[in-house]
Amino acid sequence: MRRSINQIITPASFQGTNSKAPYFEGWYYKLVNRDRSRSLALIPGLALGERKDQAHAFLQAVDAQRGIVAYLRYPLSMFHADHRRVDVRIGNNRFQTTGFSVNHEDDTHTLQGEMRFTDIEPYPVGGLHRGIMGPFTFVPFMECRHGVVSLRHRLEGSLLFDGEWIDFTDGEGYVEKDWGRSFPSAWVWLQASHFAQPGTSFMFSVAQIPWLGRHFTGLLCFLKTKDRFIRIATYNGARIERLEITADRVEARIRHPRGRLDMEAVLSPGSVLRAPKNGVMIGSIEETLEAVVTIRLYDRAGHVWFEGTGSHTAMEISDGANRLAVPPVRPVGNHSIHQ
Repeated sequence: MRRSINQIITPASFQGTNSKAPYFEGWYYKLVNRDRSRSLALIPGLALGERKDQAHAFLQAVDAQRGIVAYLRYPLSMFHADHRRVDVRIGNNRFQTTGFSVNHEDDTHTLQGEMRFTDIEPYPVGGLHRGIMGPFTFVPFMECRHGVVSLRHRLEGSLLFDGEWIDFTDGEGYVEKDWGRSFPSAWVWLQASHFAQPGTSFMFSVAQIPWLGRHFTGLLCFLKTKDRFIRIATYNGARIERLEITADRVEARIRHPRGRLDMEAVLSPGSVLRAPKNGVMIGSIEETLEAVVTIRLYDRAGHVWFEGTGSHTAMEISDGANRLAVPPVRPVGNHSIHQ
């Protein structure tokens, strides 16, 4: 797929102008209301499978507390997106950097309302660093790419979803995106914005990345506090010293040039979402919006400069994610030991 210079330097915008099947692209809008009693995620996107009849646009909606998942399918002709900025239209639904409006009703699901974003904190870019992918932004032929649109923002508005109005005014949101052919074969992802320290946003992603016929484990992570922003990634020298993964827990120790990150995340019961495989939305992943993550960041001298626990954490642990474990886990009988 050929991308224009403008698309490369603005990864939040639509990347699929010249895309050929198989291909997918989707934006992830996370919403948590003021008293943190309700959490929703909305995912607009498109999927171009290997056959013409597989191509379509979609809007996926998740209500964490009620366990409702709606996969709303639209003809591809109803998808329109701008390659210069975030502006995605699917039928009567429109998603932008500054908010969105939805208006869908069929025999099974109703989704209506409008959301406005204020106090938006975009992902910081500059020079050759155009997004969270860092220098990998410019590398062609990657299976999947990732982008962060908004680190955090305030919400104004309400949504009607399957018979219930939910007021999100004075709540908090987050926006990111993915695009490419398929999700990785193994990954862990989480994002948290609800810490005791105001203004904090944290994202952690580790995945198996195919590369020149082989694979490597790639790390993307950031911590944004009220007065600091730190990137922790494979491309800027971060190294995974320990990564333990079970079906409902992830523990990690990451060494990076500015110090060390310790993390423990606990998955809660979630909902099963559709995920792309070769441009077709036939994969599945259980995602929760109610996980809990505890992080501790040390400087190079070993002093703790941030410690906190984030609630209402969005989190996914894919099937086979334990292949990413460091040290690797070797099964022995009904048990596992670290090599």
